[in-house]
Amino acid sequence: SRAHFFVFLSHLSLSFLSFQEPFQVTIAPEALLIMDLHAHVSMAEVIGLLGGRYSETNGIVEICAAEPCNSLSTGLQCEMDPVSQTQASETLAARGYSIIGWYHSHPAFDPNPSIRDIDTQAKYQNYFSRGGSMFVGVIISPYNRNNPLPYSQITCLVISNESSSDGSYRLPYKFEVQQMLEEPQWELVLEKTRWIIEKYRMSHSCVPMDKIFHRDSDLTCLQKLLECMRKTLDHVANSFIAEEFLAQIENLFLSNYSNKKWNNTTEENNMCPNDLPT
Repeated sequence: SRAHFFVFLSHLSLSFLSFQEPFQVTIAPEALLIMDLHAHVSMAEVIGLLGGRYSETNGIVEICAAEPCNSLSTGLQCEMDPVSQTQASETLAARGYSIIGWYHSHPAFDPNPSIRDIDTQAKYQNYFSRGGSMFVGVIISPYNRNNPLPYSQITCLVISNESSSDGSYRLPYKFEVQQMLEEPQWELVLEKTRWIIEKYRMSHSCVPMDKIFHRDSDLTCLQKLLECMRKTLDHVANSFIAEEFLAQIENLFLSNYSNKKWNNTTEENNMCPNDLPT
């Protein structure tokens, strides 16, 4: 199993050098579902905490749960609201999980870390590593302009102690993440879906879920989200149970997500997320 060093050639292109992974990363379907749900509804970056376990003996980080947080947006970047971060930490702790990472979205561009992402990840790592914990960063890109497929692109990384050639930042590892084969807690995911819909449906950055997600696709943003979730549940849940669950997700959006402002102007109504300003 191998990881990769990101080497920045420019703001737009990356190359990879292979190194042995410092540890392995596995992720539960529940965490993937919630990150996807959260990322799909906002053209502004979203953010949250990851809960799970680290086995030093086996060298494996297990990402078991994702807890959405409120963000303090500063332009295109976002930071975690401290109050929301505390609440999310308590929620994960109550489920018996340690804080083992964070996630944020790159709504319409590659899931590669910016210099600021690297700096934020390094600070988090330094803080959590005091107790011997591992701390990973996950970047999820639901509407990358360069990706016509319905599946989100996800990058999982940690920051190494190696510096870039000019010494301006520390180089990150990119992991090859394995998905766990366990059913999510269905009602918990539905509960998080209700919270996400209520929070974002009237937001200025909300995604019009009834619009085509990419000019090379005929899927709406909602249909694309459901395809993402269907892929995550493949081989994890009985197909009948999975489809019943996805129907509930779809109904929640159709019943509660409608945003009147998207129906007010023809110009906005015809936009897909890839055409929206970011």
